[in-house]
Amino acid sequence: MLIKLDNRFNNNLPVDSVFLIFDRFDRTGAGVIKQIFHPQDNYFEVTVPKGKYFVDLCCLGLYADKHFDIVLSAKSNKKIELLLKLNPSAFFTPGFAYIPEEKIDPANLSVTKYITRK
Repeated sequence: MLIKLDNRFNNNLPVDSVFLIFDRFDRTGAGVIKQIFHPQDNYFEVTVPKGKYFVDLCCLGLYADKHFDIVLSAKSNKKIELLLKLNPSAFFTPGFAYIPEEKIDPANLSVTKYITRK
């Protein structure tokens, strides 16, 4: 099985590592594969026995917020190519962030608020 990460929205920057979990669909094999992969040119290859699987792929590093959940079937003697598209990411650039001013009313703080009970 060939897994390719399409990162064209981010100028094809390389994804440094991914955490991959293959679990059998019938839940008989608890985590057939639980491994960290380091993709070369944003793709990597995994060999699994034929069957139906839950696939969880979590990107690590700069793209730590990207996560994929897929159900797929692996067949014997047939190579499956899985293409996963990453969304555009915005990285923090100093001087370009706007943080609105916070307005605090001291009368409404839980410490200063007086609650009457009957």
